[in-house]
Amino acid sequence: MSKIRKSFGVTLVLALGACGACSGTSEPSDVPIAIPSRGTAQTFDVGTWNVSWFGDTGNGPDDETLQLRRVRDVIRGADLDLWGLEEVVGGTHFSQLIADLPGYSGLLANDPSVGGGAASYSGFGGREQKVALVYKTSAVEVVGAKIILADKDHEFAGRPPLEVRIRIRVGGVTQDGVAIVMHAKADAEEASWARRRDVSSALKAYLDATWPTARVWVIGDFNDDVDVSISGARASPYANFVSDPVRWTFLTAELSSSGTGTMLGYSDAIDHILVSDETAATYVTGSVEAFRVDTWITPYRTSTSDHYPVLARFRPS
Repeated sequence: MSKIRKSFGVTLVLALGACGACSGTSEPSDVPIAIPSRGTAQTFDVGTWNVSWFGDTGNGPDDETLQLRRVRDVIRGADLDLWGLEEVVGGTHFSQLIADLPGYSGLLANDPSVGGGAASYSGFGGREQKVALVYKTSAVEVVGAKIILADKDHEFAGRPPLEVRIRIRVGGVTQDGVAIVMHAKADAEEASWARRRDVSSALKAYLDATWPTARVWVIGDFNDDVDVSISGARASPYANFVSDPVRWTFLTAELSSSGTGTMLGYSDAIDHILVSDETAATYVTGSVEAFRVDTWITPYRTSTSDHYPVLARFRPS
């Protein structure tokens, strides 16, 4: 299928999610679903997942309680050290998720401890889509957190990135790093593509200047592919990163080149893991995947999300 046709499909699915077209689910009760582990004790395991209007009663899956349980099941079962989540709406819902995940903690973009969080994420009475970090407390310590590129709020569709400085303790090794959770503007029309291109330029300039020698993970819903854009076969809006392989690597380019989609029914990868060269040197080759949790959760779209989690492993060094 051509990129143009696929972009229409991606836009259609996003539109359906935004209008609350996900209908009810027949799953009746809190029966935990066993999700296979993807984490190991010897690696630093990272994931990103768009959880589809999590905690919003008017959009996404209709049964908010069931969605909470299924997101919990995936995070608990996958056993990763760190997650970036996108489309978290309900703060109470997010707090309940963390409470249901012993050994984990979390940070929502509008948390008081996040510098600039309240200013950037205060719309709609706190009911806007927010990015978040979820992490295993035995492996990750939060050193500091802030919102970055707040001046690009419009270009990010009101969702500027959450930057979290972290201290990682895995396999007897302690190291510092930076995790950035982002959610770019959706849709395939040229204006949205241009906004993604503009934030990519701003993000790269910021990272190159601020973290030139750091271990950096940029994880999230980039809402576009990194080989060819979903927008009318234009160049990827993230081509500036792709063209600087000495400094930056999209690990998820492996998904793009194999036609592996990160959203139900489509072969474009729009959820990505971007890393600095310091982080790329520790990547466990071949570990990146679009985790098909819909194998165990059925129905998936109407109970959980329309995106797959995207995962990768890293060696402590």
